[in-house]
Amino acid sequence: MQEIILVGYGNLATSITQAFCDLEGFAKERLFVYGRNFDKAQEFARRFSINALSSLQGAIKQNTILILCIKPKGIASILIDAPFLMLYSVMAGVTIAKLKEHFPHARSYVRAMPNIGASVKKSATSLFLESQTPKEAHHLATQITQSFGSAVFLDSEDLIDSSIATSGSSPAFLALVAEALIEGGVREGISYAKSYELVCATFEGFAKLLQTTSPETIKTLVTSPAGTTAEGLAFLDLHAFKGILKEATHKSVIKAKHKD
Repeated sequence: MQEIILVGYGNLATSITQAFCDLEGFAKERLFVYGRNFDKAQEFARRFSINALSSLQGAIKQNTILILCIKPKGIASILIDAPFLMLYSVMAGVTIAKLKEHFPHARSYVRAMPNIGASVKKSATSLFLESQTPKEAHHLATQITQSFGSAVFLDSEDLIDSSIATSGSSPAFLALVAEALIEGGVREGISYAKSYELVCATFEGFAKLLQTTSPETIKTLVTSPAGTTAEGLAFLDLHAFKGILKEATHKSVIKAKHKD
């Protein structure tokens, strides 16, 4: 049975750990946390009734899955000499080639790009895999990822950083849209609480529609000729709203690609 070691105790590590612990039949004794600050690691471990490691030396086994939830600069301080099953990294901008330099003894390497949806088990996660046993590793990486959302495997490692545009940074951009819509409602006289409720319900309905309907079709269904929505869309087009949003995603991807 595989043992899982999470390296890091930040927000993403918290979401992933909670997802594991919520899985039916999951054995918490299989899950460990390690970090540079052992006191913080212990505090994290107590929250989930798992074990904290003071050192990785001696803890790494043939069947160990190591999940890296740290900032890229943190890998320089981690040294592992023993062979292990899988290295699963959520670090933006750190290539598999770079991971191999620091962790040459893993049988499989996974780069994953989860997003904040992991905190509610709805992460849209892109993945790229390199493995000595690709079929088995694909299955295992899928299991890990689907515990906190959906898994989409990409054909090229370069596309992992590119997925910041679609799912990595996009929740922040959508939050900005939500804020604007809520404040727009307030401006027109709706209370903040009611405006918030209406926008939340709209996002929920839109997400459901998007599963079966293209964005273009949704836009067409809402927009009557010379109507209110058409007027608003014309204003957004005039101010290059879509172009600004696409440029923002591009800037995020460029930043990610220059991290390592």
